[in-house]
Amino acid sequence: MTALMRAPGSREQRFLTALDPDALFLDDMLELIERARVRGPRRRARDGALRVLLLGYVGAGNTGADVRAIEVIRQLRRTFARQAITVTLLAIGDLLDHPELAGVHRFVPSTPYLPDALDAALPDFDLVLNIEGSTYTSRFSDTLAATLIGGISLADAHGALACAYGADAGTMTERLSAFVASSASGALIYCRSRGALERLGTLGLAPLPGADPAWRYRASPNTLPTAPRRFAALCPNNPYWWPVVTDGRRALALPRGSAGSPPRHGPFTFHTWDEARARSFARYADGYALLARALRRRGIEPVLVAMERGDIAACEAIAARLPDPPQIVARPRAAIDTVLSTLARACCVVTTRYHAALFAMAHGVPVFGVSMDERIAQLFDDTQLPECVFACDDPRFASNVLERIDADALRSPERLLNAYAALAATQIERLDGMATRLADALEKRKAG
Repeated sequence: MTALMRAPGSREQRFLTALDPDALFLDDMLELIERARVRGPRRRARDGALRVLLLGYVGAGNTGADVRAIEVIRQLRRTFARQAITVTLLAIGDLLDHPELAGVHRFVPSTPYLPDALDAALPDFDLVLNIEGSTYTSRFSDTLAATLIGGISLADAHGALACAYGADAGTMTERLSAFVASSASGALIYCRSRGALERLGTLGLAPLPGADPAWRYRASPNTLPTAPRRFAALCPNNPYWWPVVTDGRRALALPRGSAGSPPRHGPFTFHTWDEARARSFARYADGYALLARALRRRGIEPVLVAMERGDIAACEAIAARLPDPPQIVARPRAAIDTVLSTLARACCVVTTRYHAALFAMAHGVPVFGVSMDERIAQLFDDTQLPECVFACDDPRFASNVLERIDADALRSPERLLNAYAALAATQIERLDGMATRLADALEKRKAG
């Protein structure tokens, strides 16, 4: 931050002091993409190793994002086992608490402003993968979406093979939709749901059926946490404090390290928050607490699971509403496998987190969604179980979920488990196909 203040003419300072930094970020990414297209591919001479760059949301303690990265790295090493390969990870945080993540190179930006850093570095890479699921959506951050979407378009313009690897799509702002259409390139786009395929098709893209890499991950049975004999895993978050917006002026004016209001997300980013959102979250937390009490009456102990560090506050708010606060299993307090083995051992899972639903399905555990956007609904649609997901804004979501638990999870779970197994088989087949197509495309480039 001090360096930025000493360089008033820098592009990063221009970004941080802009009235709408997120819009400026999209414009800057698009300008770099168009410039690279006009200039043509730039490839730097180097040794014969396959150089791969992974773009994602890794390092922030998000279990789903981290497991996706782990499985992509494993798949790359299997697919290209007969040649030298160097994997570099663009991480947004420092929590790389798994050997697969700790063992790869970290992307070191040559300049503080990420668009410029990517533009300078991309000629060094042969393959660039966007490995984040929540890509084509404004739900979380237009700047993050622009980094992922624009990153593979910029890589394609520089001559690398570029791919969105199991991406999802949801509601986008008008400016992000325009950015997607304007930055469209020859990059491969694999979607993890039928709904995402249809949404991106309406924007003039040509996505392919794909899968979420996390379908292949299995929790280690050696790290099972201490838990009640029979329990349900409840995986809430705060659906109401998104999207995150950049506000450099506010950040620079606040004392360093202060939380500020609205809640701080990163050094220069803030959650969206107001009294109406706070009331909505209170109703949502009340619903999860009601569900927890009802489960206890059935002899099932609730265990709260925070899939990301930002979910801990939501878990604590729900626990505070109960006379006997339940156990909380949370990243990063607990390791990835500890969190996931909790889901695998549960008698059922109720979740607002997408990957908690996916992990439950992959491990054959009945799961019910409390959805904040299109992602979970699209997952259950693909499983042909749309009746098992409810909107987080529905004031009756807790009682509706409980009805489904009674009818499906406790009495006759076979229908659910058969549907999960069918979807998992399709997803694994698609994952293998994605890797094969990447290898074939790289081989054609080498031969051509």
